[in-house]
Amino acid sequence: MVTNIAKLKSGKGAPPPAEESPDVIATDTRETKEPVRPLQVRIPQSVFEEFSERAGREYGFSHGAKKQLFLKMWEAYKAQTM
Repeated sequence: MVTNIAKLKSGKGAPPPAEESPDVIATDTRETKEPVRPLQVRIPQSVFEEFSERAGREYGFSHGAKKQLFLKMWEAYKAQTM
């Protein structure tokens, strides 16, 4: 496969004018979150794989799925023990 270099763009484009760019800082609708800390535990590999599989199926195989599953389990535990 041969690339036709003449069809490639040359140089970068100009950034959008400031008046056309939205202010993403002012329009940030995310709620302020509590600071996070790492929690490291050593578990058998089979348990880790099962937990990862469950998190992926429940929350999608993406970044943060295991965290979401752990938080769901923690809330269920607190509700059960209180």
